[in-house]
Amino acid sequence: MRREDISEYLRAIPDEEFLVILEQVFRAKQPNPEESPYNRNHYFRGIAESRLESTPGEPETWGPWSVEAVAYINRVVYPEGTGPDWGFCQFGTCTVCGTKARSNVKSGVCPICGGEVELS
Repeated sequence: MRREDISEYLRAIPDEEFLVILEQVFRAKQPNPEESPYNRNHYFRGIAESRLESTPGEPETWGPWSVEAVAYINRVVYPEGTGPDWGFCQFGTCTVCGTKARSNVKSGVCPICGGEVELS
């Protein structure tokens, strides 16, 4: 399979399905596995966001970037499916490590530490 075909496929599918695929890959693939005896590391899904702060007629001014993890879907609460296609409008914080997270569902799992994330 060509890289371009894979990329085109991933861009075309809905975000919720895209994230299910990334979750499967990121749970299995580790950066720098040779360092695992002394360094915890893994990939995670995230969203970087910067908001336009200027008003019309003023020079364009962008605010600072914020980064939030995209929580995995809590499969105990949502055993099947990918949740509604609402975008990632739910916000919360991991109860274990404090990572700020987003999701399209109300109950998630932190992609950093595996802790519970309740979103609103």
